[in-house]
Amino acid sequence: MLDASQLDEGWKELLSRIGSTVDLEATAKASGALVRRREIKSAEDLLRLALAYGPCGMSLRTVSSWAQTIGLAELSDVAALKRLQASADWLQTIVGELLACRLKYPSAADKGRVIRLLDGTTISHPGSDRADWRLHYSYDPRRGRTVDCQLTTAREGEHLRRVKPTAGELWVADRGYAKGEGLHHLVQGNADFLVRVSWNSLSLRAGDGNPFDMAQRLESLGGADQAEWDAIAVTPNGHEVPLRLLVRRKPPEAVAREIKRITEKAARRGRTRRSGKPDPRSLIAAQFTILATSLAEPAEQIFSLYSLRWQIEIAFKRLKSQLHIDRLQAKDDELARTWLLAHIIAALLIEDHADEALDSPPSAQGCAAYCATPLLATVQYPA
Repeated sequence: MLDASQLDEGWKELLSRIGSTVDLEATAKASGALVRRREIKSAEDLLRLALAYGPCGMSLRTVSSWAQTIGLAELSDVAALKRLQASADWLQTIVGELLACRLKYPSAADKGRVIRLLDGTTISHPGSDRADWRLHYSYDPRRGRTVDCQLTTAREGEHLRRVKPTAGELWVADRGYAKGEGLHHLVQGNADFLVRVSWNSLSLRAGDGNPFDMAQRLESLGGADQAEWDAIAVTPNGHEVPLRLLVRRKPPEAVAREIKRITEKAARRGRTRRSGKPDPRSLIAAQFTILATSLAEPAEQIFSLYSLRWQIEIAFKRLKSQLHIDRLQAKDDELARTWLLAHIIAALLIEDHADEALDSPPSAQGCAAYCATPLLATVQYPA
């Protein structure tokens, strides 16, 4: 969480990091966030107000009192609410321009294949018993930086079609993204994929045209620890995506955790479906990690590459444990967007200065070790 002092004596330094990238006045005017300059005289002051309300953790009443105390503006909590409600689209523009700047100026040390980690996390309104918002993240593990971010309602699910692939990129994602249409979208963009799958994530067939029964193949492994098969994923529109399926047996403790999760989930569903027993095929698949990929490199390298996913999980953990983005205060949708986007702006600024701000940033040495392998040394970062 930001400290209020960073919006007082540290404000000019903080503002310089944003102002060098974004024309605050022009974007605020274009988005309609700053049309009438009564209490709030400038885009700089409006951004300061949004950061105070969001990552500084102030309530609307506290924000209005704080603004009066420091001489920023004389406004009531209702006036602050209206100003912040109107700022969501503008803050979204700031997020977009901060991210676009990162792609324009890659580090001179960045060489090898462009890797993108993809995942999402959900956030709930106060008092809500369900997910209300979804934050979609694309992450560069080499530089420990977010390269794309989209905030949507929770109704908009995780999907690879959401990304804009560039030729030569390698997209790594968890099993929530294992959909045939998404894989086809990446292949059409001349990008590669590495996605974790479950036994029934994809509609698969073998090279001879017969159905590919994943559960049956897993059961036939017996005591084998790993396997590899070629298959074809078929999308609902009939598009075909050739892929490799790589299978590795999990450690016993991981198997026990997964079986427990599957069993408990089946029991919860059984209250409405009159069946509290898990699918036997799910219990078989629980013993294995299954990856689907378009890459041709050795399985050991593929599994090592997939382990880079921990970095995007750490990025989400920082958002929640340090910036507390999961403690959403607002119930109004536009106010909630402002609150969440202000947190994202703070997170991007922290990433830009991760060496000073964080004790344990993602390991550049670890990434360098992976990038030294033939798998990751074939594609250059765009100029």
